[in-house]
Amino acid sequence: MQKICKKLAIPGAALTVSDYCLKIDFDRDHPSLSTAIYGGGFRDVRQVMNQRLTKYFASEADFPGGSVEGYLKECARAEGVDLEKCSVLLTAAKVYLYSHKILSHDDLLVEIITTGGVEKTACRASSAPMYREKEGQFFPVGTINMMALIHGNLPPGIMARSLITLTEGKTAALQDLGIADVNNGLPATGTGTDGITLVTSYEGPHYTDAGPFSELGAFLAQAAYQSVTECLVTYDKPWNEFPELKTPKAVELKAIRN
Repeated sequence: MQKICKKLAIPGAALTVSDYCLKIDFDRDHPSLSTAIYGGGFRDVRQVMNQRLTKYFASEADFPGGSVEGYLKECARAEGVDLEKCSVLLTAAKVYLYSHKILSHDDLLVEIITTGGVEKTACRASSAPMYREKEGQFFPVGTINMMALIHGNLPPGIMARSLITLTEGKTAALQDLGIADVNNGLPATGTGTDGITLVTSYEGPHYTDAGPFSELGAFLAQAAYQSVTECLVTYDKPWNEFPELKTPKAVELKAIRN
């Protein structure tokens, strides 16, 4: 497919879509926290990417660049981004099948771009491990990756809290869909290779709470929930979705009368 570029709701941000990469460009530095293998952790970014892995490599040493990090660096270089100010997530999912959600109210703006698949790697946190990392062995299968953008300034601790809230929203979506751990059939909480990149701003409102009871946290959780649900229902149609594992509907509470 030809590259498609479009402006995002976040001021100064634009998305480029190709069959192998989702790239968000910013017109200035933005604070970011990411689980990415390349460019992860806290750093200022001008670009963030979700890179599709299109070929299987038996070990990390077989990757172009000699490692997963080296491979992602080469992908970033090919996109012409600033290597010191970018982060790159990795997925085996078809990145052009993405979900884009915008939630806003007054001056609060949250935007998310998600890709996802659970057919082979849906798992339940606390289940037994499936492999031990040894000599760079790598298994490139389904992943849920989220690039979440907030128009607002957050302290580092609240940025970290935001990742928890986004993860909780993702897990709620999997539970409501009835997705099972592919190895033991228990309700899944994610996949074995999920990633998040969070981008905030040096401008805009200042937020000190990203828990799900706060408006910001509620928007983050809803964005994750809605986008993960859309990815799986619309594009993935997982075989490991079972009605008996779905979260029961909430019981309506009647008002207490004196």
